[in-house]
This record gives sequence, structure tokens and C-alpha cells, in this order.
Amino acid sequence: MKKILPVLSIVVIAGAIWYFVTSGGTPPTPAGTSSAAAVNSNVDNDPAAGAAAVAPQQNSFPDLVGTPDEDDEEDIEGLEEEDVRPATEIYKTADEALLAVKNASKNYDDIVLEQFSEMSPNCSWCPAFYTSLAEMMTSQNSTQDERSYYAEVLAISGRVDNVKTLVESIKNAAKPDDADLYAEALELASGKDDVTTYLGSQLSGSNDTLREALVAAITNQSSRLAADILYKHTVERGDADGYYSEGIGLGEFIPDEEAMPFLQELVLKRDQYSHLAAKALLNSGIDGLRVLADSLENSKDYDFDDNLLKDAVDHTNFDPEVEEYLKTLLNTTKNPSVKKFAQASLDSFSEEDFGDEEEGDL
Repeated sequence: MKKILPVLSIVVIAGAIWYFVTSGGTPPTPAGTSSAAAVNSNVDNDPAAGAAAVAPQQNSFPDLVGTPDEDDEEDIEGLEEEDVRPATEIYKTADEALLAVKNASKNYDDIVLEQFSEMSPNCSWCPAFYTSLAEMMTSQNSTQDERSYYAEVLAISGRVDNVKTLVESIKNAAKPDDADLYAEALELASGKDDVTTYLGSQLSGSNDTLREALVAAITNQSSRLAADILYKHTVERGDADGYYSEGIGLGEFIPDEEAMPFLQELVLKRDQYSHLAAKALLNSGIDGLRVLADSLENSKDYDFDDNLLKDAVDHTNFDPEVEEYLKTLLNTTKNPSVKKFAQASLDSFSEEDFGDEEEGDL
């Protein structure tokens, strides 16, 4: 009996803690020897009581196991994004890479896609990999989702040959659905100036499906070269809308720093296409907003400026720095068109904040 008393005491104390916690009381301290002895006596007489005392404890406090909450999940997702390594560091052969892409295509795995983004030109197994992938993309043995995934891997590779494969597949597609599949992937094309130059070279004489995919792909670049190609193509077509109503083109372009002086030149041309350059500048945030405001400060043609800034509020970024600059602009600009634009943007900010508050109250 002396040997089992310590064990039984632990069991009884655990049961007592559970009882007091669930009943809102304060759990007893281990120093309560008199009550512990009384319970031990009961357990000695009825061994089943020990098991009954332990059972509730096993089902209590499930949250203490460490189930991740939403913040934990966000941290995990963030780590996954940061830890994505390029495919050239993960796979050693074309066969390994193909197997990974095949498996990832089943659930459209974004992490694996990221591994194959803008691949290193020094990849030894890439030529064989991309050749096989192109065959899989056009094979009717692959499902629609698989083919779409393979096409996207080609598009984001950063390689002109793979982008060319997609372009030729659109041109030679036997069915409209196939052409649409390849075009949707082409819109996601990424790469350096060589890819942008090739995309631009295919604009002339292309069919509607291919042309719109090409324009979308060039829109997604941010370079001065991309802006130049979009502008020249728009002028050649003589279409002042410049694909804006379709959500692509120069008006939806997000420029990098090197592209902004070129866009400012287009604004200062003050022609039917200048409104597209103005929207592009605003898309870049505070820096583009400053460039646009400076470009219009000395204007005297306010009717033209009103047309230039039509729909421009939709391109104003919602952030504190932009808001402060707009407030300053409202009080300092001499151009009434810019003043109206600044006020309309600030009003839009207020509406956005009010909408967020209403959602929070629901």
C-alpha cells in the first residue's frame, strides 16, 4: 500500500484540479494532505474511482495542445513564401522537375509555380524539361487544369523561347478553347527586356485573342520599354481608349522609376493619349502623383486638364502619404483642375473609410 500511495495522490490531485477549474472554484494546493488522504482512502476501496478521476483530465483543455490560430497560420504562410527556393536548387534532373510539376498541377500549387519563376539561364536540365512540358501542355491526355498549369510554368519562366511556344500555340490552336487557355497563360508572361521586346514584335497582325493577351502581358511589365511599346501600339491603332475599357494597356500600367520620365513626356504632349500616361503615373503611388501634379501646375488649358484627369481618381492610391500630399496640393495648386482632382480623391478616401467602418459594424 505504501508504494502505490504517491501515485494515487497524483491522480486524485489531478482530478481535483479539473473539478475546481470546471466548476469555477480555486484548485487546491498539494499541501492539502488531509483531504488527499480521505480521497486516497476512497480510491483504495474502489480502484475504478482512480480511472474516473483521470478520464475528465484527458478530455480537458484541448486548446493547450497548441492548435494554431489565424495569426499563426498567417505566419506560416509568410514563412512559406519567404522560404520558396528556385527550382534549380531543388531538382537535379528534368525528370525530377517534371514529376514535381505534374503533382503540383493536380491542385494548382502556387508554391511550386513560384519555384519555376524566371529560371536561371544556367540551368542544365531546363531545355529538356521545357521541351517535355510543352508537349504535355498540348497533349489531349492532360486535363484542362493540368494544361493550364503547364502553360503558366512556361509563361513565367522568363525565357523568350517558352513565351514563343505559347504565342505559336495560340496561332495554331485547333479550337477556340485551346487558344483561350494559352492566351490566359500568356497574359502572365514575365521576364526581362528580351521577353518584352518579343511580345511587342508580335502585336502587328495578330488576331484579337493573341493581341489582347500580348497587351496584357506587356502591361504587367513595369519598364520604360514596355511603356514605349504600349504607347506606340496605341497610336498606331488610333484608339484613344488604348484598351483602358478592357482593363489593360497604358492606363493600367504600373511604371518603375525609369519609366516615369517617359510618361511625363507623354502627359506634356497633351494629346488624346495623354490621359493614359496620367493614369499610369498615378498607379505608381506618391512619386507618380507628384510628377503628374508638377506637369500640370503651369497649364492654362483647364478644359483639357479636366478631360486628362477624367476617371483618374480611380487610380489614386489609398495611403496616408498620398492623403497628406493631396491635402497640401489642395491648398497650394494654382490649377483648378488639379484642385478638383485633389478634392475628389480626398472625398473618395473618406467614402472608403466610411465603407470600412460600416463593414466593421456588421
